[in-house]
Amino acid sequence: MWINKYPEMIAESYEELLKREKRLRGSPLESRIKMLRLLKGGAYRSQLQLTEVLGYSSRQLGRWWKTYRRDGLDALLVYHRPSGRSERITEEALDALEEEMKQGNISILREAREFLAGRFCIHYEGVSGISRLFKRHQTKLKTGRRLHRKASEEEQATFKK
Repeated sequence: MWINKYPEMIAESYEELLKREKRLRGSPLESRIKMLRLLKGGAYRSQLQLTEVLGYSSRQLGRWWKTYRRDGLDALLVYHRPSGRSERITEEALDALEEEMKQGNISILREAREFLAGRFCIHYEGVSGISRLFKRHQTKLKTGRRLHRKASEEEQATFKK
């Protein structure tokens, strides 16, 4: 939509928008302020021209503009985090699981799943859920090298000398 009155319709000054943009640098809200700043400065005459600069669709910019016109800058800067299912595991259970792994009692994902189900009543349907849990929390199953069933520690110690 071509509106030649963007500089007049945006209530905040260019400098104020620039300061807010710098404060929000790196956040998802930076692009919203940048849109207003570029329209206020007159560098771009339409939201359509800004789509390539900001990397958002014209519909998204239109929604931002509608929010700004209807409710103001404060409403435009409200960010809603994407919601999802809350995690089943508690901090206490995660700490206990990591402690068991350090002691060497848990070496495979199935054992971790059984430990959580037996001790904390946290049930995962399969080991893939435990695997994703470990990836989210950057937990690694660290196990030592396997020993042969016939290996003896005395012979290995004498061999190392």
